[in-house]
Amino acid sequence: MRRVGSVFISLLLSAIPATASDQNLKEEIGKIGSAYERYFNNKDAAGITSLYTKSYMRVTEDGVVDNTKYYENAFKAGVSRLEVKMTEVESLSESTALATGESRVTGKSETGAPIDFTVIWTALDVREDGQWKIRMLTSIPKPPPPQPQQAAK
Repeated sequence: MRRVGSVFISLLLSAIPATASDQNLKEEIGKIGSAYERYFNNKDAAGITSLYTKSYMRVTEDGVVDNTKYYENAFKAGVSRLEVKMTEVESLSESTALATGESRVTGKSETGAPIDFTVIWTALDVREDGQWKIRMLTSIPKPPPPQPQQAAK
């Protein structure tokens, strides 16, 4: 019985560092999301792009885009606020992680109409020069929930 207890305690203790390491990774990757929000809310397209690696790929519903121009155009169209919600982070190696989440984008169009939509995103983050950066970000508008089917007449 003691042997089973010591094996159980050993397994429990070996799991603690992995959990702490997962939490540290979430916090480190979460800093990218916080900085993204800050740059976005200040309408700083170049600042947003500074969060990416030198050879990044930005994929939207329109295909691969230049990130700085993409955000400059978005700000001109009236978007002004971003709220990032990271839902999951998965370590792929010591220097690579995959993060997923949703972001809410709001603002006002030139006509004053409200802009409010949600995007779903996936980011491949890598360490570049000792700092976490976005290597590839894919985002698409979140589809609206399905409408209830009308009863057949």
